[in-house]
Amino acid sequence: MNTPSVSVVITSYNRAELLREAIRSVIEQSFRDYEIIIVDDGSTDHSLEVIESFRKADPDRIRVFTHDDQLNRGIQETHLLGMSKARGEFVAFLDNDDRWSPDYLASKRDLLRSHPEVAVVFSPYQVVGEGWFGRDMVLRQWLLRSMVKRDQPFDNFGTLLQFNNVATFSCFVTRKSLLDSLPAPSVDTLLFDWWVLLQLSMRGLYLLDRNSLTFWRWSKQSTMGQQHYQEIKDLALRSMVQMYQEIDQDIDKLSDSHSEVFGRLQAIFPYFLSYYRKPNLLKFVRFFGRSPTWAMSSLLSLVINYLKFR
Repeated sequence: MNTPSVSVVITSYNRAELLREAIRSVIEQSFRDYEIIIVDDGSTDHSLEVIESFRKADPDRIRVFTHDDQLNRGIQETHLLGMSKARGEFVAFLDNDDRWSPDYLASKRDLLRSHPEVAVVFSPYQVVGEGWFGRDMVLRQWLLRSMVKRDQPFDNFGTLLQFNNVATFSCFVTRKSLLDSLPAPSVDTLLFDWWVLLQLSMRGLYLLDRNSLTFWRWSKQSTMGQQHYQEIKDLALRSMVQMYQEIDQDIDKLSDSHSEVFGRLQAIFPYFLSYYRKPNLLKFVRFFGRSPTWAMSSLLSLVINYLKFR
């Protein structure tokens, strides 16, 4: 197979039947100039058998990798391995329980080629899952995406310092050259997608592709669903503190405009931490007075996660 235009990185861990749907959603794309890189993270079910059946059907397009001794290394190392194997000009990611609409790759490849200043093209999502969470995220997405100008590239750095408005690896496509330029992560984080997106926002603009869709699955068996509310909350706080510390250490590498944005939000960050760690009305008022958008997003996130993980 010649060098593909797009490398699709699929990470796999113990979701064999859902993995079939994910791979099929790539195979059924209207766009055909792609390769599929599947990295299994030490699955103990029959995921490798499912993967092998697809590889045998199209060995030139599908490549399969595992960690040494087929150990479980976690989300970060699994994605890094997939990134290192990508050969395409562009790289897309798909979690093993998510799916894409048939025009997902074609639409994003075309937008990236027509907008050389854009680092990331991302999609709206539709949550597929159990219970209330599958419905409430429609509201969250509407609130976050309403701030994005239609069909115009935008600087997403300031937003990503506050919350992840892209949502998940399965929602975006980026350039391989930019992934290769990212520094080695200084910490191992379950929120690795957010870290990657923040790093990419320092290297180019973002563009929302309203013509394709990601079907983002959430269930009690998903990685996030297996965590309790307090665990997710603590994890998010630790990850955000680490991201701010990383940027502060390399602040000389930021553009002047990004340095100004970071300085302003860094000054507000203690109010966010104080409110998020132990919410009360007074802390919210203080936080809201300094950043209404961030405060309202944080309030919504607390309510959603409390209902989702309780």
